[in-house]
Amino acid sequence: MYTFPGLWPFIERAAEGRTLYQLGRARELWHSKQVQDALGQLPRLDPESRKALLAHVVQVRDSLAAVVEGVDLAIAEAAKATDTPLEPRRKRDR
Repeated sequence: MYTFPGLWPFIERAAEGRTLYQLGRARELWHSKQVQDALGQLPRLDPESRKALLAHVVQVRDSLAAVVEGVDLAIAEAAKATDTPLEPRRKRDR
């Protein structure tokens, strides 16, 4: 039976090779906690409930992605408005 290890191992894997500010606090975000709790419940659910719960988790993830994209837009706009050079972000291969 699958036991979800929590989000932290995945966050660590995604962060590998990066210097990230306050990475550990990402575990405390409400959405991250909700995703972690939902994924931990999967093994105990029937197939239809698993499918519904995974769909919900994907919606939460999409919301988080929109927030991050919004933060990126805000940073870019603030940098441009204040004529402050913004260092290019490194893209990471997945």
